[in-house]
Amino acid sequence: MIILLIIIITINFKSLSADEKIFADSHGPISIMGDHVHKQNEYMFSYRFMKMDMKNLFQGNNKISKVHSMSSPNGASNSSGTYMNAPDSMSMDMHMFGAMYAPSDYLTLMLMGSYHNKEMTLQRMPMAGGKKFDVNSSGFGDMRLTFLSKIQDKKEWKNHVGLGVSIPTGSINKRDVTPMSSDARLGYTMQNGTGTYDTFLLLNNLNEFGKLKVGEQFLFKLPVSRKNDNGYKYGEDIGFNLWVSYRFFQYLSGSLRINYQYKGEMKGFDNEMNKRMSPAMDSKNQGFNKVNLGLGFNFINDNTYFKNNRLAAEFLIPIYRDYNGIQMADSFSFVLGWQY
Repeated sequence: MIILLIIIITINFKSLSADEKIFADSHGPISIMGDHVHKQNEYMFSYRFMKMDMKNLFQGNNKISKVHSMSSPNGASNSSGTYMNAPDSMSMDMHMFGAMYAPSDYLTLMLMGSYHNKEMTLQRMPMAGGKKFDVNSSGFGDMRLTFLSKIQDKKEWKNHVGLGVSIPTGSINKRDVTPMSSDARLGYTMQNGTGTYDTFLLLNNLNEFGKLKVGEQFLFKLPVSRKNDNGYKYGEDIGFNLWVSYRFFQYLSGSLRINYQYKGEMKGFDNEMNKRMSPAMDSKNQGFNKVNLGLGFNFINDNTYFKNNRLAAEFLIPIYRDYNGIQMADSFSFVLGWQY
């Protein structure tokens, strides 16, 4: 919803034979998860650091000012009232931990968890002085367990399917001090979890044409439990990635990616979130359609001392966005990763 500045550092350990030759493009763009599977008894541990910054308010696909957002109808009082505050900016630091293990050549298990630190700056309406104030939250996010199964594994054509579940380990009850309350429930984007069990389906395909590779990944995520304990659940997620990579050398490859994201409307709302306060606390301001363009590079070291250490980066910019209601919007994202 969202200006994204993402920095990811990934540390991977896996069992490899000493003479196994690894190419820079053996993994997809660093932003894509679940793009590969492992051979029997191979394992991998990972750590990621994600930095996210958000600015600029959009209504639909139009950029609007904070003054305009505070004069817009809110979701309370039959939409006859307006918002008292407007989001100015938001930042998030996310620490992600993962592990992968393949009990067989046809099954790879992937487990991921995360820890979040979030800060949002809001501006009060002119009648209330127009001053800015900050709110903060931190804690663990939801955990994901995924089963990846190989379908086809030829040199020129590889694909696999993934089935997973998101477990609601993240809090949906984060609170902080605001000018209006000493213990206010924070908005939806400041919460660290969804509060629901979600299932997801992943389909990944890769075609190789010499030094050129073409990959596609489809992801569908659906909340399967009822509304969470606070009375709401997020809409479905649909994602599609199409990328082309070219291997310049064994140790260096580049990629170009198109990323599509869809998020459905929220069902229900949190009674403790006052919709009059801010667009960030109004459940009607959830869901979007977005298209991003990404440029990435993968580098792998083949020297003896740092053999098979991988460094990867990807830079993404939005080329289309359409939001439900009023939301903070993407500006760009940058991903940096290290793998071994």
